[in-house]
Amino acid sequence: MEKKAVWITLIVLCVLFVIQIPFNFHHNAYYYATHTQQQKNRYPFVTLLDSNYLPASYVPDYNVENDDKRGSYIVTINKREIETNFDIIEVSDTDIFFSKDYRDKNYYLNNNASFSFTEHGTINGYYKIGKPPKNAKQEMTHALEQIQSEIKQNSEKPLINIQWLWNLWFRLPSQYR
Repeated sequence: MEKKAVWITLIVLCVLFVIQIPFNFHHNAYYYATHTQQQKNRYPFVTLLDSNYLPASYVPDYNVENDDKRGSYIVTINKREIETNFDIIEVSDTDIFFSKDYRDKNYYLNNNASFSFTEHGTINGYYKIGKPPKNAKQEMTHALEQIQSEIKQNSEKPLINIQWLWNLWFRLPSQYR
C-alpha cells in the first residue's frame, strides 16, 4: 500500500510540474529571455514587448509604458535627453528609434534613425530619414545593450528555474513552436 501512495504522489507532483510550466514561462519571460545564450545583434527581450507586461523596476533608467490591449500588453521603452537636451530613444517590439529633437511635433518623420527587428529580436536593418545624428547607430546599440543588461539584473528569479526548457523550446525551428 505504501508503494502505491508513493507512486500516486510522484504522479501528482509530475502533473503539477507540467501544468505550471506555461505560467512559469509567462510570468518569468523577461528573466528567461535575458538569460539565454546571446548571439550578436540579437535582443530576445524585444520579442516579449508585444505581449508581456514589463515592470518599470526592470529598467529603472528608462520610462516604460505598458498599454493594456484586452489582457495583452504593448510595451514601449523610451528615454529622453541621452546626449543632448532634446534627443529621444524609443524601443518597441518592431524597432528602436532615435531622434535628435522630440520637441518637433513630427519628430517621427524628421531627422531620425531606426533599427528594425526580426520576429526573433535580431536587428534586421538600419533606416534613416533626413539627417539623423552621426552617432545614431552607436546610441541605439548602446541603449539595447543597457536595457537588456538592466532587465537581466533586475528581473525576478523564478521559484522553479526551467531555463533549460526555455532554451530547448526556442532552439526548435519556429514552425514547430
